[in-house]
Amino acid sequence: MKKHYPVTILMTVLIAVVFILTTHPVMADKDSDPKVLIVFPSDQKEINEQQRILDMLISHFTTDIDFKQPDEIEEHDLETYSHVFYQGTEKEDLPKGFQQALEDYEGTLVAQGHNLNQLGNRLSFAVPMKEEAYTKLNMKANPEKKVKTSIHTVFNVKLGEEAETIVEVESGKRTFPIVSHFEKAYYVGTPMIDSPFSTFLGETLHEVFQSDHDSLHQGYIRLEDVHPLVDPGNLRGIAEVLKEKEIPYMIAVIPVYINPENGERVHLSDYPEVLEALKYMQANGGSVVLHGYTHQYRDSETGEGFEFWDVKNNTPVYIDAEDDTPLKKRKDFNNQGEYESYRKELIEFEQSYVSGKLTSGINELTSFGLHPLAFEAPHYTMSQNGYQTTSEYFSTYVGQLQLSDENWEIMSSAPYITKPSFLHGMTLLPETLGYVEPDAPDAVDAIMERAEQQMIVRDGMLSLFYHPYLGVERFKELLSRLETLPDVDWINLKEGDHSVTSDKVNIQAAAGKVEVDRSQFSLVTDSKTSLSYFIHQTLEKISWGLVGTGSLGVLFFFSSTIISRRRFSKIERRDHVG
Repeated sequence: MKKHYPVTILMTVLIAVVFILTTHPVMADKDSDPKVLIVFPSDQKEINEQQRILDMLISHFTTDIDFKQPDEIEEHDLETYSHVFYQGTEKEDLPKGFQQALEDYEGTLVAQGHNLNQLGNRLSFAVPMKEEAYTKLNMKANPEKKVKTSIHTVFNVKLGEEAETIVEVESGKRTFPIVSHFEKAYYVGTPMIDSPFSTFLGETLHEVFQSDHDSLHQGYIRLEDVHPLVDPGNLRGIAEVLKEKEIPYMIAVIPVYINPENGERVHLSDYPEVLEALKYMQANGGSVVLHGYTHQYRDSETGEGFEFWDVKNNTPVYIDAEDDTPLKKRKDFNNQGEYESYRKELIEFEQSYVSGKLTSGINELTSFGLHPLAFEAPHYTMSQNGYQTTSEYFSTYVGQLQLSDENWEIMSSAPYITKPSFLHGMTLLPETLGYVEPDAPDAVDAIMERAEQQMIVRDGMLSLFYHPYLGVERFKELLSRLETLPDVDWINLKEGDHSVTSDKVNIQAAAGKVEVDRSQFSLVTDSKTSLSYFIHQTLEKISWGLVGTGSLGVLFFFSSTIISRRRFSKIERRDHVG
């Protein structure tokens, strides 16, 4: 007779396991990438620049980030997250459900700014006191490296004996904690994240995420605003200096220059010396970055204009440059539905506009033999919708980021390489040191000062740009100062994993090689410029081929004549002797 109790026991165990899993939320796996929740104020209509700055900082460690408001969070909603960040940018009464969820939460908690007294026992190590002004910051573990700042305010707290200060600020001879912690709970004593504090917070997050990133500073030098009218002598001169130093670099290329006085458009193919200089640079350490297609909008000059932002209206590009029709607001419509329909049309126009510019830039450069590996928006200005559209073409973005669709001047950068969620998969290679200002005699000193600040972060980025029109000698002065920095790992885009895609081109860079998959026929017929360049190049090759063939013919004729004369001479001598 068969015994059935082993099956019964097995079924009982399985039922118990299912019951445990369905009634007790599973904590995030410690060995997996951190899962982060950013909680922002209930009164905000949507995510703003403060959440995006935090997004940039956190995305250096994980890209698994969610955003919620306190009134969206119930008692057990936090338990699936390894880290919770509360951004108290405003005073508010926090919902009881959220407070209870915080009380029960066992993961890493980082609280910032207002409402500290509503955040539960885990933050009781920090007792709120009055606000204080400060003008210097430093890591507590490295007090001699202080960074000066304009006057800012810290929410001063009295720390319990068990708590530790990570970042402190200074006012005269007094110091105050601005980042403190006890065990896995952290308090950040400021409602806003801005520079230079963001650099210190970036370093602090290595502790928050228990990350042992190597102490290695990467960097890049970018030659900016290279368009058809740039002096090719300066390009080659700078390229030779960098080649001799074996320093890879980036070239921010604008394919088309538009003269604002007469609207004339000139392409790189119209200035073959510039194009040949760019090809030389690409073959000798330089990597091309697409810096817009014309770097202008409306009647502005190439290199000066905002191609992907309408400065006149301080909005994304929602209308043609020639269209002076005022943009409508909600009050101009009878109901919300009509307004939303209008907004949809504007957004679709912007998507089409950005797509057209990127496609033209990628295809035209590729037809000339130049291979863009990343993108940089002119003046770093682009809407959130623009970033999403750009992510369909580029895997890599270079520079700083605009953080608001309300005002182009609200922008920032990260202290290290990161992959913020609002870039929709693009990797950010941030610019952190600025540039050599033409009329600032101490411009390089300012760059070096910012470099010292960036090195507070163990893997901080040291990146800047230089306009070639400033000349070779001034570039040499800059480079000589940069060489005094500790070893910098200069980024070579060809060595990284970067991809660019358009309707006719697929470019992939990896391990020092650039693979280009393209339809040559469709590329050259894509525009009159590309076709004209292709025909010119083809005729030039044919001409040189004919010259080569003719030269060989002449050489063969002379060779045959000489050989024939020698043979004839030998025959004459034999006849004479015989």
